[in-house]
Amino acid sequence: MPLAPVNGLSLYYEARGRGSPLVLVHGFACGLRIWDAQVRAFAARHRVLTYDVRGHGLSDAPADAAAYSQPISVDDLRGLLAHLGIRRAVVGGLSMGGNIALNFAIAYPTTVRALIVADTGAGSDGTAEWQAGARALAGILDRDGIEAFADAAQENPLFARYAARGPEATRFIRSCLMTHRARGLAHTAREVLARRPTVYSLEAELRRLRVPTLLIVGEHDLPCAAVHRFMAETIPGARHLVLRGVGHLTPLEAPAAFNAAVRRFLR
Repeated sequence: MPLAPVNGLSLYYEARGRGSPLVLVHGFACGLRIWDAQVRAFAARHRVLTYDVRGHGLSDAPADAAAYSQPISVDDLRGLLAHLGIRRAVVGGLSMGGNIALNFAIAYPTTVRALIVADTGAGSDGTAEWQAGARALAGILDRDGIEAFADAAQENPLFARYAARGPEATRFIRSCLMTHRARGLAHTAREVLARRPTVYSLEAELRRLRVPTLLIVGEHDLPCAAVHRFMAETIPGARHLVLRGVGHLTPLEAPAAFNAAVRRFLR
């Protein structure tokens, strides 16, 4: 099992293909399986790296809540790339992973050949409500465990549109959710989701960003729609794509359209 020692813990990762590195960071409670369609699509021309963010999947889930924050997750990505000898890469992320990728590009712009930000920025609008919701999810995890969380999460607007497609989609979402430990997700919800700065607060940094950027958001991903328009207006030269008929999980809900957009962007 490929484990990388990073910042005092082990991160589980998978690397497929050969070519220029493409790193994909998953969203909260998703795990690296969320990127399976992208790995298949891009491994012919890229070394595609996916990994479980700390607190998720087969990566370590520290018991101490102080071991979780967005800056720590950004530094984990830096450490993983260093461990694998990757000096420069295309970096992409979905939702929470998009926040990690975006902040990584701000902190280490020379390491990022290009940036892909998908369905990112939930909580930048309606912040108090978002924070309360994240803490409520953490409470479910603390009290009732991962199975109760998996049941509740499929009703969450971020997952519900895909889960509503039918039993196969429901099973896939549940299988992703059940790979995690309750403690890791609870700490992530409280210390990362509920505490991270809004994307709007990064305006000065985004205006200085000189990394080619692709923004992808689902038409029905309402918590992220305004934030994506803001990023499109703020990041110099950013490309902005809205995928019609799609919700929050664009690489999973519309893999062909998502992959085609990324392929055009990387030409």
